Amino acid sequence: MARVGIVFGDGVVRVVETEHWEPIDSGGEADIYFIRTGGVEYVAKVFTESQTKIAKPIERMSEIIRRLSRARHRCGTKLPRSLYARGLPLGFGSHEGRAVLVFRSLEGFKTLADIITDEGETLEYMTRHSDAERAGFAHELLRGLACLEYIDVFHIDITTANAAYGFYEGKPGIFLFDIEAAGLIGHPDYPLAVLPARDTHYMPVEILGELGIPIRSPEPEELPLDLSPSKMDRGLMAWVAWAPLWYGLQLVAYAYSVLSPFQGLPAMSAEHWRPVVEGERRRGYPGGWPPQSMVELGYLDSAEYRELRKIWSRMGDRFVSLMYQTFVVDLGERRSLPLQTLSSLL
Repeated sequence: MARVGIVFGDGVVRVVETEHWEPIDSGGEADIYFIRTGGVEYVAKVFTESQTKIAKPIERMSEIIRRLSRARHRCGTKLPRSLYARGLPLGFGSHEGRAVLVFRSLEGFKTLADIITDEGETLEYMTRHSDAERAGFAHELLRGLACLEYIDVFHIDITTANAAYGFYEGKPGIFLFDIEAAGLIGHPDYPLAVLPARDTHYMPVEILGELGIPIRSPEPEELPLDLSPSKMDRGLMAWVAWAPLWYGLQLVAYAYSVLSPFQGLPAMSAEHWRPVVEGERRRGYPGGWPPQSMVELGYLDSAEYRELRKIWSRMGDRFVSLMYQTFVVDLGERRSLPLQTLSSLL
């Protein structure tokens, strides 16, 4: 048994006994526990010694919170709800040379990956929450990602495994977590320390290279990256800018419809997608999702097109226009960096 002092953001210091910690999960980077202190249940993330030194989770998270606080006027009077719970820590501490972050606890915690890979979970999620509720979850998730991007914080590992469904203060939502290993542009002390996970449900970022955009993900031996834009080659800078946008839109789409924007479309290789974006360019980029050129090229029939159009139109014009800009216009005009960003929605 050991006594660990946790410093909470409001200045309160609470001492917790490790023998009362209930293990939840264990991985190569950290161990996760339920803890109780002051009559409240929290989630504690205890990093390995090596990850404490490499990723500097306490220092990195403190910098993220400082940046968010300074930019709060751009993120609304309150920070996006999607960053709460397992996203932004309430308390900080250390135990035997290991960094400890303490988060709010989510009732009914399930990762988005758990939901979309299980037919029963998917059905329950879709029937429990109305179309408008799920659109609200998705927009709040988009707002959280946009706020992080606005302050030059890039949660490169934006996958369905790093977003959780649950209830916070009695209200349901989708919440981001594992933000503490994010890349911080412009801060030499906290470089990107992890490679992004590749979720099999996502259209690979590498397709951008096939379509003429000079983009490349870093090799393991290049890590950690120096995230100063002036010191990065154009391909890596494009990857740092594109990956959160690309995966973020996919994640938001899953939160809304449990569908990728590309589900219901033919195999999305560069060979299939190139004539679509070129067709849209010839038509003057009229907008909408999916692109109407897919009907003209015979990839979708009229009924499929109308059904997919109906699904995505419910998300609202801003989201659809951002998808169209990202997956069609930026590709068609061969931009190495996205013109429209998540933070531009704010």
